[in-house]
Amino acid sequence: MSVTAVGHLSRSASRAVAKAANGFHLLRIEGYSQTEMLLPGQRISSQDFTVGDYSWRVDCYPNGRDTSTKSNAMSVYLQLTDHTHRLLRARFKFSLLDRAGNTGFELPAETASFTSVSSMYHYSTSVLASVDEQGPGCGHEEFIGREELERRREDLIRDDRIVLRCEVGVTQIEGSCLAADELSDEEEDEQYDAPGYGFGPPRPRRLRRRTDDDEYVKWCLTEEPRRSRGYRQVRARGFGHPNWY
Repeated sequence: MSVTAVGHLSRSASRAVAKAANGFHLLRIEGYSQTEMLLPGQRISSQDFTVGDYSWRVDCYPNGRDTSTKSNAMSVYLQLTDHTHRLLRARFKFSLLDRAGNTGFELPAETASFTSVSSMYHYSTSVLASVDEQGPGCGHEEFIGREELERRREDLIRDDRIVLRCEVGVTQIEGSCLAADELSDEEEDEQYDAPGYGFGPPRPRRLRRRTDDDEYVKWCLTEEPRRSRGYRQVRARGFGHPNWY
């Protein structure tokens, strides 16, 4: 004699949205004429800045990044300083601004994979010489030649300072629980977490029992989180910050 176990049948649906996150950072270097005295491999670093929930840093090497030879070109690199040490793909573009704040010199945008630099260099803003401290960033070994920069001094150098602009673009993935439906002998009303009330993560919305799978699937294909009921997006681990709907 066989016994068939009777339990709950669960159905659920989640939602993931890919969004573009873009931003830029300006690094103003004053006393540019004095940077000619820096050694190859010595850098001038920006403060950390945030684009797409990730932390970044700009490294400028006035006399080149290669420590083995004297370079006649400036090197610029973008570093991922996020503590997660994950591999991240991003788009970046470097340019120099003219006296009016417009683009005076630029190189085409590029897309590359970034690995987070070691945490011991996250907050460093000093000029460093060791090649071991350069980090695995992406950029241009020869951004602009010193002769080219001097030739365009009237446009790109103002009061002995230059302004470097770095644009960054990444893709963020935001996830949420769209619906949860446990099939049993009892029906549950829809539940919502109103903003500002309660503690802990928001509970998923539970639907009234739908015994027809096709109906459930069709509902999930068109359903959107509701603004009027205060339903909140759930942040999944590794995703971006949650948004209110």
